[in-house]
Amino acid sequence: MRKNRLFTIDDLKDYALSKGYELDFHRYKRVFTLIKIDSPNEWSWIYYPHTEDKLVERIDNLNFDGWKVAIDKTISSITEQDKINY
Repeated sequence: MRKNRLFTIDDLKDYALSKGYELDFHRYKRVFTLIKIDSPNEWSWIYYPHTEDKLVERIDNLNFDGWKVAIDKTISSITEQDKINY
């Protein structure tokens, strides 16, 4: 794990966990997913918060605040999707 940044993947996983979600990185597909812990069928990929059309592929693609925004927006989209389905 690289230590030359101000945060690590574990920091991001802890942030997601505090919101009730699990952050996973799929190495071979190079995508991050966010999965609701109490309902694993509710999940989404992590997109860039400013474009929402490209998947985030590396931890270095965003700073920590950008990751928090991306995680929060993904949670919102999962929650909105859940409302539509009911």
